[in-house]
Amino acid sequence: MASSTLPDHGVLLVKTRAAYLPTLIATWLGECFDAMDATIYFIAMYPAVSQLLATKDAVQIGWHGSSILFCFMLGWAIGSVFFGFVADKLGRKNTLCLTILLYALACGLCALVQTTWQLAICRFAVGLGIGGEIALGAVMLGETSRPGKQRAWSMAALGTSFGVGCMLCGLFNFGTGDLGWRYLFAVGIIPALVTFYIRFKISEPECFEELQKKRFDLQNIPRILLKQHERDLVTNPFVLAFNKRNRRSIIVVTLLATSAIVGYWAGVSWMPAWINQLTGHEAVNERSTATLCMSVGGFLGALLLPFMVNNLRYSAVFKIGFIASLVTAISTFMLIETYGPAVNYAAFAVGVATYIPFIALQIYIVDAFKTELRGTASGIAWSFGRVIAGLAALMTGPLIAAFSGSYGAAAACVSLVYLLGLTAAFFVRQPVIQEEHSDRRKPRNARTGSHIPAVVAVQTLHK
Repeated sequence: MASSTLPDHGVLLVKTRAAYLPTLIATWLGECFDAMDATIYFIAMYPAVSQLLATKDAVQIGWHGSSILFCFMLGWAIGSVFFGFVADKLGRKNTLCLTILLYALACGLCALVQTTWQLAICRFAVGLGIGGEIALGAVMLGETSRPGKQRAWSMAALGTSFGVGCMLCGLFNFGTGDLGWRYLFAVGIIPALVTFYIRFKISEPECFEELQKKRFDLQNIPRILLKQHERDLVTNPFVLAFNKRNRRSIIVVTLLATSAIVGYWAGVSWMPAWINQLTGHEAVNERSTATLCMSVGGFLGALLLPFMVNNLRYSAVFKIGFIASLVTAISTFMLIETYGPAVNYAAFAVGVATYIPFIALQIYIVDAFKTELRGTASGIAWSFGRVIAGLAALMTGPLIAAFSGSYGAAAACVSLVYLLGLTAAFFVRQPVIQEEHSDRRKPRNARTGSHIPAVVAVQTLHK
């Protein structure tokens, strides 16, 4: 009924291509720096909590450190849902700016804390911003890139940003280790500068702008007169996410996200503290080296993704990722008993394996859900995982005590959660791709299946 007002497909395609590079740069920088700000805590946790509590007791540090990690994960969960919903209703660009500004300023404030509860509050705020940015950045880039190989490589490029962010964290730790953990948190304010680039260089994805126009056209039409796909456009995204058509997909992606998040953030992320125990001292250089090795591994894991999703079904990609994550994590923490080169080799292998489920899921969410639901679906999947990861982190304290203060044994136990992701992988459906070009618009099953390409999303809805 409003199809005559739709812009020409070629115009949309040109605009989308023009917006692609600035959006890639902005989302890459955003995720790079949120990885840096997230990882700072794991490098600084032992010296920071030790100094704030004035103790070297491993169990006490583990209890308080895991409690602060829970606050961070809780903030991450709330931020994912809240900002994902805001992005679906009000827009991607300004929401992305807000999330980056929030986590950067909050990380900088961590440098000024005097108690562990103050650190917990600041890390909660950091989690709010990072949760929103990660849930939104991948969606925004996915909507701006073409489905298929470009989208896969775009998400792989975005995935490398996390590894680079961890590398930056390790490099900053080399430079600030002797100055203390407060200086390491202080550098976390740098990402605030990215918001200036976003504000002036990028625009809303074309598919979202057209979605907003369509919503405006439909707002005064009685719902009873609307077709099903038109009702979806004006339905609350949370309601839409759990209707009969989307419920199964939401549950599956949530389980996949939960496994990946808990395994990494409540298990693998204890590696720096574990290295402290292996060496018996603060181990600034050793922790930094291992973090860099894991980051390089993650960088390689990200680059493997385009080849995997272009040649395998999504279910196979997830199975490989979760099996590799389970084997490398448990082998690292259970078989290595003294610090040596094996620690860095293991950190590299863990990085390769654990990055695969994360990046595969970012691609899959964009492919599996429509424009009006992507932000909320991404937020729900990642947020639930963060809540469970936060609870798992909270339980790490008792686990550490149960294993006589051993961070490695506790981390290996938590890593068993990768079995959940492996199980969920058997229920992953291959999305249906809609070809972008006008001479090939028939849906088909594809390795990198896309539900609706960004540039023709609204046109498809009118058919």
